[in-house]
Amino acid sequence: MMKTINKLASLGTLILFLMLTLMACSSSDEDTTGESPVNPPANFDYSEYLQPGTDEIPDWMTADDLYHSYEQTMSVQVTLQNALQPYLSADDKMCVTVNDEIRAVCLSPRYTHGEWIYSLVIAGSGNDKFLSLSYYCSKLKRTYTMERWMVFSQSAMPTEVNGRPYVVSFFREKN
Repeated sequence: MMKTINKLASLGTLILFLMLTLMACSSSDEDTTGESPVNPPANFDYSEYLQPGTDEIPDWMTADDLYHSYEQTMSVQVTLQNALQPYLSADDKMCVTVNDEIRAVCLSPRYTHGEWIYSLVIAGSGNDKFLSLSYYCSKLKRTYTMERWMVFSQSAMPTEVNGRPYVVSFFREKN
Protein backbone atom coordinates (compact mmCIF):
# COMPACT_ATOMS: atom_id res chain seq x y z
CA MET A 1 0.00 0.00 0.00
CA MET A 2 2.81 2.45 0.93
CA LYS A 3 4.64 1.69 -2.33
CA THR A 4 1.52 2.62 -4.29
CA ILE A 5 1.11 5.87 -2.33
CA ASN A 6 4.79 6.77 -2.85
CA LYS A 7 4.54 6.05 -6.58
CA LEU A 8 1.40 8.20 -6.87
CA ALA A 9 3.06 11.03 -4.93
CA SER A 10 6.13 10.88 -7.20
CA LEU A 11 3.94 10.82 -10.30
CA GLY A 12 1.93 13.78 -8.99
CA THR A 13 5.12 15.78 -8.38
CA LEU A 14 6.36 15.02 -11.90
CA ILE A 15 3.02 16.01 -13.45
CA LEU A 16 2.98 19.29 -11.46
CA PHE A 17 6.52 20.08 -12.61
CA LEU A 18 5.69 19.37 -16.24
CA MET A 19 2.55 21.53 -16.04
CA LEU A 20 4.52 24.43 -14.55
CA THR A 21 7.23 24.01 -17.17
CA LEU A 22 4.74 23.99 -20.04
CA MET A 23 2.94 27.05 -18.66
CA ALA A 24 6.24 28.97 -18.50
CA CYS A 25 7.40 28.01 -22.01
CA SER A 26 6.64 29.88 -25.18
CA SER A 27 6.61 28.51 -28.69
CA SER A 28 7.81 31.84 -30.02
CA ASP A 29 10.98 33.86 -29.50
CA GLU A 30 8.87 37.01 -29.55
CA ASP A 31 6.97 38.06 -26.47
CA THR A 32 3.41 38.69 -27.57
CA THR A 33 1.56 38.20 -24.27
CA GLY A 34 3.87 39.79 -21.75
CA GLU A 35 3.81 36.50 -19.84
CA SER A 36 6.54 34.36 -21.38
CA PRO A 37 10.32 34.55 -20.90
CA VAL A 38 12.13 36.41 -23.67
CA ASN A 39 14.92 34.75 -25.66
CA PRO A 40 17.27 36.32 -28.19
CA PRO A 41 16.34 35.80 -31.85
CA ALA A 42 17.82 32.74 -33.59
CA ASN A 43 20.15 34.77 -35.86
CA PHE A 44 21.63 36.79 -32.98
CA ASP A 45 25.40 37.38 -33.41
CA TYR A 46 26.87 36.81 -29.97
CA SER A 47 30.58 37.15 -30.84
CA GLU A 48 30.72 40.76 -29.64
CA TYR A 49 29.51 39.60 -26.22
CA LEU A 50 32.60 37.47 -25.74
CA GLN A 51 34.94 40.44 -26.18
CA PRO A 52 36.44 41.99 -23.04
CA GLY A 53 34.31 44.77 -21.59
CA THR A 54 34.79 47.49 -19.01
CA ASP A 55 32.05 46.69 -16.49
CA GLU A 56 32.92 47.35 -12.86
CA ILE A 57 32.64 44.49 -10.39
CA PRO A 58 29.05 44.73 -9.12
CA ASP A 59 28.46 45.15 -5.39
CA TRP A 60 25.45 42.84 -5.32
CA MET A 61 24.31 42.19 -1.78
CA THR A 62 21.08 41.08 -0.18
CA ALA A 63 19.49 42.82 2.79
CA ASP A 64 20.37 41.24 6.14
CA ASP A 65 16.71 40.51 6.85
CA LEU A 66 15.86 39.38 3.31
CA TYR A 67 14.75 35.87 4.25
CA HIS A 68 12.61 37.23 7.10
CA SER A 69 10.88 39.67 4.73
CA TYR A 70 9.46 36.98 2.44
CA GLU A 71 7.45 33.91 3.31
CA GLN A 72 8.90 31.62 0.63
CA THR A 73 12.23 30.57 -0.84
CA MET A 74 13.18 28.82 -4.05
CA SER A 75 16.50 26.97 -4.40
CA VAL A 76 18.13 26.47 -7.79
CA GLN A 77 21.49 25.39 -9.16
CA VAL A 78 22.68 27.11 -12.32
CA THR A 79 25.51 26.79 -14.81
CA LEU A 80 26.11 28.80 -17.97
CA GLN A 81 25.93 28.08 -21.67
CA ASN A 82 28.86 26.56 -23.58
CA ALA A 83 30.08 29.85 -25.12
CA LEU A 84 30.75 31.29 -21.64
CA GLN A 85 32.28 28.14 -20.09
CA PRO A 86 35.92 29.01 -20.99
CA TYR A 87 35.57 32.34 -19.17
CA LEU A 88 34.05 31.12 -15.89
CA SER A 89 36.06 31.49 -12.69
CA ALA A 90 35.74 31.57 -8.90
CA ASP A 91 35.72 35.38 -9.06
CA ASP A 92 32.43 35.51 -10.98
CA LYS A 93 29.14 36.54 -9.37
CA MET A 94 25.48 35.90 -9.99
CA CYS A 95 22.32 37.50 -8.64
CA VAL A 96 18.56 37.20 -9.00
CA THR A 97 16.25 40.20 -8.91
CA VAL A 98 12.52 40.80 -8.87
CA ASN A 99 11.55 44.29 -10.04
CA ASP A 100 15.17 45.45 -9.52
CA GLU A 101 15.24 44.21 -5.89
CA ILE A 102 18.04 41.72 -5.24
CA ARG A 103 16.56 38.47 -3.93
CA ALA A 104 19.60 36.14 -4.12
CA VAL A 105 23.34 36.42 -4.63
CA CYS A 106 26.03 33.81 -5.27
CA LEU A 107 29.47 35.29 -4.64
CA SER A 108 31.36 32.02 -4.73
CA PRO A 109 30.44 29.45 -7.37
CA ARG A 110 31.81 25.96 -6.81
CA TYR A 111 33.74 23.90 -9.33
CA THR A 112 32.52 20.32 -9.36
CA HIS A 113 32.51 17.53 -11.93
CA GLY A 114 34.20 19.77 -14.50
CA GLU A 115 31.85 22.75 -14.34
CA TRP A 116 31.10 25.85 -12.29
CA ILE A 117 27.83 25.65 -10.33
CA TYR A 118 26.01 28.64 -8.86
CA SER A 119 23.68 27.80 -5.96
CA LEU A 120 20.97 30.37 -5.31
CA VAL A 121 18.35 30.53 -2.57
CA ILE A 122 15.82 33.05 -3.83
CA ALA A 123 13.50 34.87 -1.42
CA GLY A 124 10.01 35.56 -2.68
CA SER A 125 6.29 35.41 -2.29
CA GLY A 126 3.30 34.07 -4.17
CA ASN A 127 2.87 37.52 -5.75
CA ASP A 128 6.25 37.39 -7.50
CA LYS A 129 6.18 36.51 -11.17
CA PHE A 130 9.37 36.63 -13.17
CA LEU A 131 12.90 36.48 -11.88
CA SER A 132 15.73 38.25 -13.67
CA LEU A 133 19.21 36.73 -13.58
CA SER A 134 22.47 38.68 -13.82
CA TYR A 135 25.95 37.23 -14.16
CA TYR A 136 29.27 39.08 -13.85
CA CYS A 137 32.19 37.47 -15.69
CA SER A 138 35.45 38.65 -14.11
CA LYS A 139 37.64 37.41 -16.99
CA LEU A 140 35.65 39.40 -19.56
CA LYS A 141 34.68 42.25 -17.22
CA ARG A 142 31.11 42.00 -18.49
CA THR A 143 27.71 41.74 -16.88
CA TYR A 144 25.06 39.66 -18.64
CA THR A 145 21.39 39.91 -17.69
CA MET A 146 18.40 37.80 -18.66
CA GLU A 147 15.13 39.51 -17.91
CA ARG A 148 12.24 37.25 -16.98
CA TRP A 149 14.54 34.23 -16.70
CA MET A 150 12.25 32.03 -14.63
CA VAL A 151 8.92 32.15 -12.82
CA PHE A 152 9.19 32.18 -9.02
CA SER A 153 7.82 28.98 -7.53
CA GLN A 154 8.52 27.66 -4.06
CA SER A 155 7.91 24.14 -5.37
CA ALA A 156 10.35 24.43 -8.30
CA MET A 157 12.92 21.69 -8.62
CA PRO A 158 16.45 22.88 -7.71
CA THR A 159 17.82 21.27 -10.90
CA GLU A 160 16.59 20.00 -14.23
CA VAL A 161 14.65 16.72 -14.14
CA ASN A 162 17.86 14.83 -14.97
CA GLY A 163 19.60 16.27 -11.89
CA ARG A 164 21.79 18.65 -13.89
CA PRO A 165 21.91 22.36 -13.05
CA TYR A 166 19.74 24.71 -15.10
CA VAL A 167 21.77 25.94 -18.08
CA VAL A 168 21.34 29.68 -18.54
CA SER A 169 21.75 31.02 -22.08
CA PHE A 170 22.15 34.78 -22.25
CA PHE A 171 22.39 34.59 -26.05
CA ARG A 172 21.94 31.97 -28.72
CA GLU A 173 24.99 30.18 -29.98
CA LYS A 174 25.59 29.37 -33.63
CA ASN A 175 24.95 25.72 -34.43
